[in-house]
Amino acid sequence: MDTLNHLIHQWMLYLGSDGEALVRLFLAAVLGALVGLERKLRGHEAGFRTNLLVCVGSALVMLVSIRFADHPWPVRPGYNINVDPGRIAYGVMTGIGFLGAGAILKQDTTIRGLTTAAALWCVAAVGLACGFGMYVLATSAAALVLFALWLLDILESALPHRRFRKLTIRRPWNECCVSELAKRFADAGIRVEDQSFHRLPDLTEVDVQIHISYTNAGRYDAVEKSLHADSTCRLIASERS
Repeated sequence: MDTLNHLIHQWMLYLGSDGEALVRLFLAAVLGALVGLERKLRGHEAGFRTNLLVCVGSALVMLVSIRFADHPWPVRPGYNINVDPGRIAYGVMTGIGFLGAGAILKQDTTIRGLTTAAALWCVAAVGLACGFGMYVLATSAAALVLFALWLLDILESALPHRRFRKLTIRRPWNECCVSELAKRFADAGIRVEDQSFHRLPDLTEVDVQIHISYTNAGRYDAVEKSLHADSTCRLIASERS
């Protein structure tokens, strides 16, 4: 990797400082666009343009930081100017957290956007690496991000994972109506996480709320079909939680 980086930097010397800066910005745009394209194809708001702009902006910030450090500041008696090229980069990684926070949405007990926020943070780091001239490392990091977002998503979807759902079932009131419904789900291999009930004003019927979790979607579908077929029960609501 060091040899490849050395060869790239040797080739960049022929372009001059401004030419190399343009190449770094262009590489940041390409790598950010690739990650953004994956997010856009999956229907996320922080997609193609957002990731491209974050990556290019981070690269530009790093280029400005390097130029600040290399600038021939005037030397005067009594004081000396020292510039830390990493200070602006620190600000980028802190500030990108606020942009990522805007991509996180909470709906009831479900949280969406965490992966997109993490991708934005990684894209900012890739942009900083491009701006600093770490060509191979930046490209490798972008490839790892795409691997995590695309291939690992396919692998994760193939693995069994627990789903949570909240059901509201209306049925005639009796002392054992809640426990009977809970047993119905337990017998089907579905875990009952919580249960509660609310009797209607006429006191003859009751709305039972059951929070369930399951790993086998087929088992839940079978129970839901049995509820629809049962004349004593009415499935009022079924919500993911």
